[in-house]
Amino acid sequence: MNKEKIVNFIGTVIGLLAAALVFLNWNPENLLKGKEPPVTLEDVEKNLGTDFAGSKAGEDIKRLTGKEDFENNYYQAVTAEPIGIVKTGAYELKSWVDPYIRRRTRKGRVYGAPKRKEQFLQYKNPDGWFQNRADYLPFYLLELSDHTYILAQIPDRDARAIEKGKDVVLPIGKKIIKGIPKTLKSLCEEYDASTDIYYAFEDEWYEKHHFILFLMRVGAAIVVLFAVAVVLIIIGNKVFRTDRASK
Repeated sequence: MNKEKIVNFIGTVIGLLAAALVFLNWNPENLLKGKEPPVTLEDVEKNLGTDFAGSKAGEDIKRLTGKEDFENNYYQAVTAEPIGIVKTGAYELKSWVDPYIRRRTRKGRVYGAPKRKEQFLQYKNPDGWFQNRADYLPFYLLELSDHTYILAQIPDRDARAIEKGKDVVLPIGKKIIKGIPKTLKSLCEEYDASTDIYYAFEDEWYEKHHFILFLMRVGAAIVVLFAVAVVLIIIGNKVFRTDRASK
């Protein structure tokens, strides 16, 4: 294999890795949602029974102060201002994602029995780059103002902001009680955290826009693939041509 072929191969491989990172980790929700007005206590009182999870919280929405406050919460809409965050490396399949893997022919026809996706994933390195955020939601442990922890599923943008030490008001969340993996339960015990889940996603919106979000991730990944691969191949070939010319 000559040097030019090696450069082309390396450039393509790095481009594919960069594209995979974008596809698995980029969430373009903000581009579609845009700016939304905050939900106030008056909105909640006028719309009793409405699920406001995932909506922007107004200033008069109740702020959770800690684990006990969350576990005993009876308010329809709550938010929190975490002072710390712990990545757990645990993920759960998104409720709006197709739970089955379907094999297809080159013409797009489905064949064979569909295989059900894993409900939970556990990564050994919580900070790893190649984690499937396209189909799965991460679990976090949030430290609240009284220094106790609660289990939560919140948007990536908020998790990153809390990790950087920024002041964050979470989207309105709702309490969900359900089974969680043993490894995650053990981590909750280690931090004396509530195993009730603060869930801050608007499922109905994601169900409607899931396919568009998928296409946006695919498009961005393709752009990154070609941009990275082409640039590296051009630079590599120039370096080798310069090297040959100097000999």
